[in-house]
Amino acid sequence: MIESSAALHDSAVLVTGGAGFIGSHLVDALFDAGARRVVVIDDLRTGRWDNISNDERITRITADFAAMSEDDVAGSLKGIDYLFHLAAEKHNNSIDAPGRVLEVNVNGTFRLFRAAVAARVKKVIFTSSLYANGRMSLPPMREDDVPIPTTIYGISKLAGEHLLRHFGGNAGLRWTAFRLFFTYGPKQFAGSGYKSVIVTNFDRILRNESPVIFGDGEQALDYNHVSDVAAALLAGTSPRADSEVFNVGSGSAVSVNRLTDAMLLVARSSLRPVNAAADWTAGTYRVCDNAKIRERLGWEPSVSLLEGLASVYDWMKTGR
Repeated sequence: MIESSAALHDSAVLVTGGAGFIGSHLVDALFDAGARRVVVIDDLRTGRWDNISNDERITRITADFAAMSEDDVAGSLKGIDYLFHLAAEKHNNSIDAPGRVLEVNVNGTFRLFRAAVAARVKKVIFTSSLYANGRMSLPPMREDDVPIPTTIYGISKLAGEHLLRHFGGNAGLRWTAFRLFFTYGPKQFAGSGYKSVIVTNFDRILRNESPVIFGDGEQALDYNHVSDVAAALLAGTSPRADSEVFNVGSGSAVSVNRLTDAMLLVARSSLRPVNAAADWTAGTYRVCDNAKIRERLGWEPSVSLLEGLASVYDWMKTGR
């Protein structure tokens, strides 16, 4: 097993993007692991302060981390032990605003990592993405595949990994990067004005409307519950994770057809899905090989698909 809780006991932590979907779950997990205080930086474009508890141990900074002055970044890092860097321009933005994606995800990330070195942060944990790999077909993606990202977002995330290697090799920065696959769970209104297929179709089911499947529904994705993702990120504090990139996913691909059937089962709905014209995901199969994180860090997903979908459905029904 990993020793993340021991590493985090009585620690001070900075989380960029901590008011967002994954970040807010991470903040809760940090306190559960014994963190003493958590500083959260979020520009609130896709995050909300009410996603995190009203806890006096949390310092909230409403700001775009990439636009903060060097002095302000240095101030936010003062006394920080661990930096979890989650804030980023999302995949959809790379289509409409590629320059913004590069400015935030590459230039802003460079300035943040440089400041972390100057502040003598013990370690940086970085959320990369499956898009850094670039492939959308079998076989399952491995960390030692040659990455060939085909999107500006994927390029920016791979650049973030390389920046960690730069500061690790030239300044002794300890780091770990996690390539997240498709994270889902409560609070998921995934960024930049669009919702995940899970939230979108649960919305429809709650309105007694049939869920929509684009194309034949055989496109497959690797889903991982947000609580399991938060646990993986905590594992990044372990020395056994130093200077490594890990896939974070279930290791199993779920077709949209199977996903929709599971959602209808969870909702106890007699609705039947309807098919719409195929979109760009037709024929894709995005799944990871998660052997490395299992063997190196002792992490494995603990929430089944049905359990995870039930947590989303209950949250959407009750709002909490």
